[in-house]
Amino acid sequence: MSYEECLLTAMSPAQKEVFFVIDEWWKKYGYSPSLRDIAYHRGKMGLGNTKKIVDKLVELGVIKKLDGKGRTIRPVYINFRNLE
Repeated sequence: MSYEECLLTAMSPAQKEVFFVIDEWWKKYGYSPSLRDIAYHRGKMGLGNTKKIVDKLVELGVIKKLDGKGRTIRPVYINFRNLE
């Protein structure tokens, strides 16, 4: 899935906001944001809702992450051999 295909996926406004935070973080820093980073940039304090949104974005197929590992959240168009 390309960046453009990700944007065409049916996402709620909150899901798009989280996707853009993740995407921009990768473009700026070259590594994954933590859930706390995502929540902070959204102006939120709780991590629970941010985690639910991230999990839904994984279901939609626009981001990937490894469970139990920190900083593995990434848009699907970014490929790494060791992050499957």
